[in-house]
Amino acid sequence: MLPALTETELIFSALHLAQTPSAWQLECERAGVNWDSLTVRAIVLGLAPALHARLAEWQINAPPKALAKLGVTRQMHAQRNAAIYAQLGEALTAFAERGLRPIALKGVHLAAAVYPDPALRPMNDIDLLFTPAELPLAESVLESLGYGGKHKSAKLGPGVTKHTSTFQRANAPAQASTPNPYLSSQAERMIEPHSSLEESWFGLKVDITPGMRERAVGANLGGHTCRALAREDLLLHLCVHFCFHLIMGSPAMVQLLDLRYTSTGDVDWDVLAQRALERDAAPFALAALTLARRLLGAPIPEPTLARLAKASPASHRRRVSQMTLADVLHRTQQKPLRTIIQRLQRGLTDRAEAARWASDWRGQWRVWRTALDVGRTDTARLLLRPIVAKGEKA
Repeated sequence: MLPALTETELIFSALHLAQTPSAWQLECERAGVNWDSLTVRAIVLGLAPALHARLAEWQINAPPKALAKLGVTRQMHAQRNAAIYAQLGEALTAFAERGLRPIALKGVHLAAAVYPDPALRPMNDIDLLFTPAELPLAESVLESLGYGGKHKSAKLGPGVTKHTSTFQRANAPAQASTPNPYLSSQAERMIEPHSSLEESWFGLKVDITPGMRERAVGANLGGHTCRALAREDLLLHLCVHFCFHLIMGSPAMVQLLDLRYTSTGDVDWDVLAQRALERDAAPFALAALTLARRLLGAPIPEPTLARLAKASPASHRRRVSQMTLADVLHRTQQKPLRTIIQRLQRGLTDRAEAARWASDWRGQWRVWRTALDVGRTDTARLLLRPIVAKGEKA
């Protein structure tokens, strides 16, 4: 059995734009690939549909069982994505009746408008961007369609601000029925209404929202007319979003594939770099684009990377120059929290990781001072729960 990193590297190598079938087969032979294990790894990472498409394109002589598993997974995602677009269409129609025209984000936009085949991009939920003023009406529309909402204050926990609610139909199976969304057969997906594109995690904040609504373009997503981010805005959003998932310890490998496909389109790289600089997002764009170029051969121009690097701290440039797939994979391997001690330790390590991405000491202080506001942390509220319950009984 090959190590998880080796199998993941082989999958990424297959998806690299410059890869050839003969060179990849030689890599597999040298590594002593186990096709059953490699297939399972691709399914777990959400890369099985893309790997199947690549092997079919190359007409690789792989074991029929492995190809069948990959093909079935691709077909499953095709069916599930079709159901998601039907769900999206129902919501968009209801929103339009109330004068709302949200912007579709991430998966529902990428699968239909960026990937060559919607089935190649697994989706887990439906993300829609509204203005803050539209949000109450949007939530009311979702409730009229049978969705129930769960809310969490942006002042609690790590301080996520871009969306503070998720909506799911009352009769839908629990989203947590599987720990891996790419293995879930659930048809109905959650809808997450966003009020901004600001990424925030324990005091580390980057807000790229200004101007994005005004520059939004029309798009046909699964047969439904919708608004979507302009190409440069989409790519910048994907960069920042991926990096924050990396910081949070939950990067999805499919997010790197998003960057590869989006960067191969018609991108004005000068515009992208300028917007990244204007929104203090250069370090995040540099990290994400460098990894996409290094791991998947994404056609990122060297002058763009140089411009982003010049606007990034030296410590960040050094770190990005050394980042590998192993670093990304390591961030995905977060152990479940079972004790208070583990939660306290995670709180410190999460803040340490966030502080490493801050541009200066002021940003680092904003991260670490969140540890002083104990009452806002999830761990503190967990500790206080028995005391509060005891007081209520008294």
